[in-house]
Amino acid sequence: MPSLTVIERFDHVEEFSALLGAAELSASTEWDESFIADLRTNFQRYGAHTYISDAQLEQLERIANQ
Repeated sequence: MPSLTVIERFDHVEEFSALLGAAELSASTEWDESFIADLRTNFQRYGAHTYISDAQLEQLERIANQ
């Protein structure tokens, strides 16, 4: 599946924001922290129009659920 925007993947932008926040709290490696920081930067810049791939979403969920 191609990359979709946050608004296309989530019913509410706040759901993505909450997932991102949970991942920030759960990050346990430098790679995790860097990955989340990059996503956060893109989200701050593009908001609901931030593109996120299936693989990025999978990694974000993995980190948030550690």
